[in-house]
Amino acid sequence: MIEVCPGIYQITMPTSFAVGDVHAYLLRGEPLTLVDTGLHYPPSQRALAAGLAEAGVAPSDLEQIVVTHSHLDHMGQARWLQEASGATVLAHPIACAKVANLPAFVNDAIAWAGGLMAAVGLPEDQHTVVNTFYGIIPQMAQNVTVERCLDEGDVLEAGGRRWQVHFYPGHAGDLIALWQPEECLLLGNDHLLAKISSNALLEPPRPGAPDRRRPLIEYWHSLDRLDALPAATILPGHGPIIDDHHSLLAERRERRDHRLDRIASLVAEAPRTAWQIAEVLFPRLHRSDYFLGISEVVGHLDMLIAGGRVREWADEQPLLYGAKR
Repeated sequence: MIEVCPGIYQITMPTSFAVGDVHAYLLRGEPLTLVDTGLHYPPSQRALAAGLAEAGVAPSDLEQIVVTHSHLDHMGQARWLQEASGATVLAHPIACAKVANLPAFVNDAIAWAGGLMAAVGLPEDQHTVVNTFYGIIPQMAQNVTVERCLDEGDVLEAGGRRWQVHFYPGHAGDLIALWQPEECLLLGNDHLLAKISSNALLEPPRPGAPDRRRPLIEYWHSLDRLDALPAATILPGHGPIIDDHHSLLAERRERRDHRLDRIASLVAEAPRTAWQIAEVLFPRLHRSDYFLGISEVVGHLDMLIAGGRVREWADEQPLLYGAKR
């Protein structure tokens, strides 16, 4: 546990994932607030309890728990903390139904993702990767009831500060960040990370929506909004604190554009499926990361189609992508 800003404590917890440790933030002051919670996973629970104790806080003292997005390493422990403290849990409206019934979400997501895997051209004997990808969720996160929703433009009183809520869909369709304008301080969770690019993950359609999100397009719209923010400090969900997000975003744009050009050149050679593109870009991709690789490729194809550089043969199964003539 370290005090990263006056009255703001970063508590770091282990995960069992390649991303490594995850951070939660304790905001001292009224109301006493924890932002994110880590996995429902014994080593994470021990690390969180120890970090809170080092700050002189017991789980029962918490008054608010903010879930920045519905990924299990950020909301997995919210339920037991809520039960221990009676704290109010807050999240974006899109997250509410999902985290209230994780098994139902998993069943729906697996059914949707099976069709997606066929559409991208993943061999049928590999389609069970989606069961593994989504099936771990109920093991490392618990259902939790969100009692107050936070959306773009809301103001949150937490830890003796007033925070503006920014809705930044991309990495997750329900991601929010907390902005403190007087201190130019952003609690940014996974929206921007110093050492790795956050995956813009494919997700099932939002309730009532006819089609899936275009997460990478959303993500870069959100990152452009962040670039316009005069943030001096960004407190992330993983890795080191960010103190120059403009330079970091310039590097990420250059990398994104290089990948867009690479994919455009691949489909100019010959029409390809998304999976065929993924096999070229990520030749050593582990089976457990197939969904991440597919999300990366489909996201860039979405951007290329929107930019008029690539066309999709929607009547083909699996879908084929080629140069726009």
